[in-house]
Amino acid sequence: MEGRLKIMKICITSLKIATSTLLVIALANCASTSHDSSTVIEEAEETKITITGSRVKRTDIEETVVVEIEPVAPPPSKPAAETLDELLLLVKQNKAKQELTNKERESIFLRERNNQRAQLSDADKDRLFRTIANSAEASGQIFKRYRVNPTIQTEHNPVSTFSMDVDNGSYKLASVMLSQNQLPHPDGIRIEEFVNSMEYHYNQNEQLFSISAEAMPSPFRTGYHILHIGLQTKMLSDEERNPSNLVLVADISGSMASDNKLDLLKNAMTTLVSQLNRNDHIALVVYNDNATVVLNPTKASNKRKIFNAINTLKSGGSTNAEQGLLKGYELAESMFQPGFNNRVILTSDGMANVGSTSPEAILAKISESRNKGIFLTTLGVGKGMYNDHLLEQLANQGNGNYLYIANQIDIQQAFVDELNSQLQTVAKDAKIQVQFNPNIVSNYRLLGYENRHLNKEDFADASKDGGEVGAGHKVTALYEIKLNSKTQPISEEVAKLSIAYKKPQGHKVHFINKNIPLSVVKHTVQSASPDSRLSFAVAAFAEKLRQSYWARVYSYLDIEQLLSTLPITYQRQPQVQILKEQVRIAHKIDSRVDLFEQSHPVSNINYDRVPLLD
Repeated sequence: MEGRLKIMKICITSLKIATSTLLVIALANCASTSHDSSTVIEEAEETKITITGSRVKRTDIEETVVVEIEPVAPPPSKPAAETLDELLLLVKQNKAKQELTNKERESIFLRERNNQRAQLSDADKDRLFRTIANSAEASGQIFKRYRVNPTIQTEHNPVSTFSMDVDNGSYKLASVMLSQNQLPHPDGIRIEEFVNSMEYHYNQNEQLFSISAEAMPSPFRTGYHILHIGLQTKMLSDEERNPSNLVLVADISGSMASDNKLDLLKNAMTTLVSQLNRNDHIALVVYNDNATVVLNPTKASNKRKIFNAINTLKSGGSTNAEQGLLKGYELAESMFQPGFNNRVILTSDGMANVGSTSPEAILAKISESRNKGIFLTTLGVGKGMYNDHLLEQLANQGNGNYLYIANQIDIQQAFVDELNSQLQTVAKDAKIQVQFNPNIVSNYRLLGYENRHLNKEDFADASKDGGEVGAGHKVTALYEIKLNSKTQPISEEVAKLSIAYKKPQGHKVHFINKNIPLSVVKHTVQSASPDSRLSFAVAAFAEKLRQSYWARVYSYLDIEQLLSTLPITYQRQPQVQILKEQVRIAHKIDSRVDLFEQSHPVSNINYDRVPLLD
C-alpha cells in the first residue's frame, strides 16, 4: 500500500507540472488560435493533414475547414494510479506532460524519487520513457500524410512518372527528434528526402544530367531487386556561378523565441552572407504581425551593414507568413535581372497563424513572380512548434527547395559546402519517367516520391509543375522490381529512363532519354556498389520509421547489418556514422505495435501482393 501511495504522489506532482506547462504555453501564445492534442483534418483526396499539439488558425477565404478538436483530458478527481500501467495511461492522456523533454522528465522522476523515496525500478522507468518517446502527439508539429506507393503489375501499367526532389527537411527533422530519444512522427517521413540527404559518388560527364543505374537483390523482400537510379547535374565553381539577387524573408514572431530558433536563424543568414561574392545583392524583410523591409537591396560586399541589420532582429508577435512572402517577392521583383540567380529565401518554423496559412492560398498571389523566374528556398528551424507541411509545400509548388537546419553542421552544409547548388538553378520543372519492360520486369514499386506523383501525360506537359535542381545536385530514386524468371538476353533493357526539364529562364521542355540495360543487374548484394547499399539502407530506415507495410519483414538490426557491409571508407564518413547511431536509437526506443499484424500477419505475407486495407 505504501508503494501505491508513493506512485500516486509522483502522478500528482507530474500532473501539477503538466498543468503549469500548459498555462505557460497558453499565455505565450494568447494571440493565436489554439488546437489542443492531436487534430486530423480529413480531405476528399487520399491524403490527410495531421496537426500534433499545435496552434494554427485556419480561416482562409478560399476554403473553410471545420476541425473537431479533442479537448485535453482534465486531471481525474481521484488520481488512483495504483499500478505502473495506470501511471502510463495518465501520461498518455496528458498532452502537456508529453511536451517536456526527456531530460526534464527524468529530472522530475529523479527528484521525486529522492524527495519521496519512490521505488520505481529501472525497468518501470524505461517503460514510462518508451511510452512518451513513442507518442506522436508529443512533437507539436504539423505534417501532411501521404499513402505509401503500391506494388504495380508492369503489364497493366509499365510507366512511372514523378517530379524530381532535392529536399532534405524530412531527414534532418527526424534526425533531431531521434537525437532527443523521440521517434519522429510517421507522417513526417518522406523516403525520397532520406535517400537524397546522403552524399553519393556518381560519375559525371559533360551533359547537364549524368545518369547512373544499378540493381541488386533486395536484402529484405524475397524475389525482388532494388533498382538504384542516380542523376547528377553539372557542378560549378564559385567563379562560374551567376551573380545573385537574394531577398531574405525572416520570421521574427513570438514562436521563434523557443528552441533557440532566432539565434540559429541569425547564424544561418550571417553564414550565407559571408559566402556571397562582391557582385551579389541582398535585401532583408522581417515579419510577425506585419511585414517590414529592414534592409533595402545592398551589395554583398557591404557586409558590416548587412550583419548589423541581422543582429538587431528580435522576436515577438504573431506569424503572418503571407505578408512576409508578398513583401519579399515585391522586393525581388524590383531587384530582378535576367541571367541572375533571383531568389527569395523564407526562414521560419512555419507556424503561420495570421493571414492565409495554406501554401496554395499564399502561392496563388505570387504566381506571376514564380513564372518569371524568381525561385524560392524555404529554410526550416526548430523542432517543437513546427509546420513541416507549409514549408515543404511552399517549396514544392513555388519553384524551389526545402531545407532544414538544426545546428552549425547543417548551416555549413547548406550555405558553404552546397552554396552553389542552393543558389543556382540549372533545371526547373524537372521530371522523371521510367517505362519498364514487361518482358523483364513483372512488378515494381517506387520508394517514396508519393507527393511528387505525376500522371503519364503530365511528363511532356509544359504547364505541369516539376522539381527544381541546382548545380551539382544529386537526385536518387529507388524501385523494388521483380524480374521475370525466364532467362533473357543480356542486351535486353530493364527500362527506359526519360528526363524532362526547362532551362531556368525558359518555357520550352527539353528531353533526355537513356535505356537501362539488363547488364546493370548484380547477382549479390555484396557485389553492388556502396552507394546502392547505402541508399537502400536509408530508404529501409525511413520505411521502418513510417511503419510501412513492407517494413514489417525486417528489423532495425537488419538495417545495421546492411550498413556494416559498406567499405571501411564509407563507414568512416560522418553521414554513415550518424545514420548508424540513429538506427540504434530507433531500435532502442521504438516499441510501437505492428499496425497490420492482427488482420494481415507477417507469417502470411505475400511478397507480390499487398492486401487492400481501406
